[in-house]
Amino acid sequence: MKKYITAAVATLFSIGFYAQDNPTNTDFENKISSLERYNDQLNIYFHIQSSFDAVAKENEDTEMAFKARQFRLEIKGNLTDKLSYRFRQRLNKPTNPQSLDNLGKATDYMYVAYKATDKITLITGKQRQAWGGFEFDMNAINVHEYSDFINAMDNSMMGGTIIYTPIKNQEFQFQVTNNRNSYLEDIYGDLSEQGIEQSNSPLAYIVNWNGNFLNKRFQTRWAYGIQTEAKDNYSTMLTMGTKFNLQQFQLTLDYMNADEKLDRLGIATKDGAEWLKQNNQKIFQDVTYNSVILKAEYQPTPEWNIFAKGMYETASVKDVENYDDDFRKAYGYMGGVEFIPFKDQDLRIFLAYVGRKYVYTESVPSLQDYKTDRVSLGVMYRIRAF
Repeated sequence: MKKYITAAVATLFSIGFYAQDNPTNTDFENKISSLERYNDQLNIYFHIQSSFDAVAKENEDTEMAFKARQFRLEIKGNLTDKLSYRFRQRLNKPTNPQSLDNLGKATDYMYVAYKATDKITLITGKQRQAWGGFEFDMNAINVHEYSDFINAMDNSMMGGTIIYTPIKNQEFQFQVTNNRNSYLEDIYGDLSEQGIEQSNSPLAYIVNWNGNFLNKRFQTRWAYGIQTEAKDNYSTMLTMGTKFNLQQFQLTLDYMNADEKLDRLGIATKDGAEWLKQNNQKIFQDVTYNSVILKAEYQPTPEWNIFAKGMYETASVKDVENYDDDFRKAYGYMGGVEFIPFKDQDLRIFLAYVGRKYVYTESVPSLQDYKTDRVSLGVMYRIRAF
């Protein structure tokens, strides 16, 4: 839409230009340049993923319904050659302010970036934590089903980032953010009986490397971080994304590991609710998660993308009997096809199958294996409204 507005205004300018007795190219070019800069200051997008789903859960009737899985509004622009901004809001998530950062979890981005030099960019405000991995880094509307690991993460935080690009195609990020949106007690309640106290500096420290090699045929998205979960309680996370990127075929391998002094992801705590209640506790401690994601994509023609993805995830709780040796194993398997009808529109029509299977240790009778199957017919669309 914006390019048509630009063309129309440019035509009006040109009419006025030729009507002058002594026209100069400089005046006309300045007007066009000014208009282009104005347009670059305001860009509005709608991010949409919606589908008709048929979901089959074990021992339950199949459920069929229309779902709006992703619906986000994004506004961003370049105010000057050095100053830019970005704002993105989820329209189907709570907006009530959280106790620590005073922003709703619906706000993904609200930051200002300053390009200090050709190699250094500074960012301040609410932003995504700079974890690695290609699935983590992908636009959410293009993900048919997240891993449990990524789906459980809170990763939009207030903080600051230094982006350093020493040479072309090699980028390093150094980031310090809050490690949560709310205070510890507001999330978990009183944990004093477990000897857990609120930290005065609930921060996360992350180093990220994004690399491109062999004309972007081999790419990396790696990161390591330390998070202050509570007083004298620290967690670490390692994320490694590696991609082989050919003209018509892409293969991506993501590995994620979290060693959590407190169960920040909450997956083990949810599954172990019965044990925690019996032992007068609210949250597991010393939890380890591992996640592996392998995805292959093939484009026989520019209009079609065929994909397949597999996931394997484990969870363990140290020094808790029956929960300490990968008590939870999760499998994911999916495949499908995407049709991309327009070269100049980020629109995909897709048909996808998603299967999940969860296997628990036999030592915990309350945890039963189960699986789900889903078939989705839907649309992914990043609409550039202005």
